[in-house]
Amino acid sequence: MGFVNNASARIETLAYIFRTTKNPLTVVHSRLSNRVFIARFKDGSEQIVNDQRTWVDFILKTHLFAKLPSAVLGEDSLSFEYGGKRLCMQFGKYGFSTIFEIFAFDPYKDFMKKIDVKGRQVIDIGAAFGDTAIYFLNKGATHVHAYEAFPGYAALATRNIDENGYTENCSVHSVAVGGATGTLELDGEATDMFGIDTTKPGAVTTVPMVTISDIVDAYGINDAVLKLDTEGYEYEILFNTPTDVIRKFKYLLIEYHYGFDSLEAYLSERGYTYFHTGPTEVYVEHLANESSRNMRTGHIIATRTDS
Repeated sequence: MGFVNNASARIETLAYIFRTTKNPLTVVHSRLSNRVFIARFKDGSEQIVNDQRTWVDFILKTHLFAKLPSAVLGEDSLSFEYGGKRLCMQFGKYGFSTIFEIFAFDPYKDFMKKIDVKGRQVIDIGAAFGDTAIYFLNKGATHVHAYEAFPGYAALATRNIDENGYTENCSVHSVAVGGATGTLELDGEATDMFGIDTTKPGAVTTVPMVTISDIVDAYGINDAVLKLDTEGYEYEILFNTPTDVIRKFKYLLIEYHYGFDSLEAYLSERGYTYFHTGPTEVYVEHLANESSRNMRTGHIIATRTDS
């Protein structure tokens, strides 16, 4: 049972182990000799590592404590210092990785150098636990409308917004966004992020679905920021959004999941300049068919041309 295959990632992993645990030599020796061990973190917590799943969980925690030294990880919550404020984020049964990704790895850091959210409304589609909404408010957004299709995530988002003091500046909508107004059926018991062709083995929950046109009309959106992270539904949503509606947004931040070519063509035709990251090849096992499972992911940042 080795560490990781990539040499630079292996070095980084070792550095995080030594930085965050009280017994790094025991951890390394036990891992290399394929033995069960107890990792003792410097914050006083411990974790038994006895298989690949618990090893991955351990490594994620070393990254957490290295990148957010003020973090306190509870059974269903994560608190930490960010932007001069102590945040406490509830994640329930779903795990802390989504929150950790936004505030520790900060995937939007480079984009924020090109996007000016200060004084603007943000439409946050795919809001998860409210983490990105709080992130944008921390960067100066005046109001965030956070849309989350999965009721379990939306309930936690509402709680996180309220408990962290952002109620006046953020509205959480337990609503799906799609290419047409209607309803969406999803697995109300799922613990994985959704995607195109997600299997629905559990209880089927029906949620209302609106379009970007509906949102623009409802809130008088103009010169706003659109953040779109919908696990593969971004194509359906955008391709069904008229030009005059999408151009109500000065900036677009899109996480794509099946390549960027068609999205960039759409943006070019509607008067946006853009660049993309990736793609990164990702295999998502819980999706229903093989074509959906093979994702090519990355981000697109687009700015409306006004000349």
